[in-house]
Amino acid sequence: MTLDLELGRPGRHRGALLVGHSRDDSAYGRLEIPVFSLIGAPGPTVLFTGGVHGDEHEGPIVLAELVRRLDPAGLRGRVVVVPRANLPAARAARRTSPVDGGNLARLFPGDPAGGLTAAIAAAITTGLLPLADAVVDLHAGGASLDYLPCAWGRLPRDAALAARTLDLLLGFGAALTVVNPNPDGGGTLVAQALAAGIPAMAAELGGAGAVSPASLALARRGCRNVLMTLGVLEGAVAPPGRLLRLRPSHFLRSPGFGLFEPAVPLGLEVQAGEPAGWLHDPERPEEEPRALAFPASGLVLCRRVPAPCVPGDVLLHLAEDTDRAALL
Repeated sequence: MTLDLELGRPGRHRGALLVGHSRDDSAYGRLEIPVFSLIGAPGPTVLFTGGVHGDEHEGPIVLAELVRRLDPAGLRGRVVVVPRANLPAARAARRTSPVDGGNLARLFPGDPAGGLTAAIAAAITTGLLPLADAVVDLHAGGASLDYLPCAWGRLPRDAALAARTLDLLLGFGAALTVVNPNPDGGGTLVAQALAAGIPAMAAELGGAGAVSPASLALARRGCRNVLMTLGVLEGAVAPPGRLLRLRPSHFLRSPGFGLFEPAVPLGLEVQAGEPAGWLHDPERPEEEPRALAFPASGLVLCRRVPAPCVPGDVLLHLAEDTDRAALL
């Protein structure tokens, strides 16, 4: 792995994260993942990534705009941008890599001697994370899920780092900030950054394999809000909106094979036991569909997009109101 990028000279610079990729048609081939640096006066370094999943398009669009429109002369710090981190998956518009089936958001810290996706994770871990004072990883629901656009994060065990991470999440300025208080998740870029002591957050910016004006607007505002929160840009951030927490009981999973018909839209407040939808078996049309109920109470935050589902697929999930004191 090599990072070919100007990191010390003020201005806007294009480079690449170079990952060896020997293949049938190129014995000494390599993958060149575009990376950009925007450098102003001395200050913190913020790493922005998108395209960790190739079917999530909001991040690549907004981060490309950030590269074009952010004026390095107005920065007090350094902004490093990777618009399409899993380049093979992004080119194929797939969640996982068409090369090796790897899910980049499950493979950190990576393995330089593993498959291509694990090698990309290792290259980001060793080549980019050590530069960062904060990390923002832009996601969405991709082709299979649709989210209410929100800031999304996990709090580590270390109390001081957890407080800085929550400040970063709230600094994104989303109407909804969703926190998973379980510190034990791993495999993601955010988890890897937190393990290294770096405040890090993600965002879930819609999904359904498309983009929307609302999700793109949130991503655009959120990236600049983070830079203002960290003092890299001048400006005041609007107060954050609603703070929510995620619990394992908030997930409704499919109990079988069939076609899922949701009973409610995103954004609805529901109570445990209320109707969530129906699971239809098209091979047994004489049977009534199976009624499904919400396993908990909360805000409907996410829904499955394709109607066909198999056992274990997440169909809907919720989040519930919380506050800073409860989380920390």
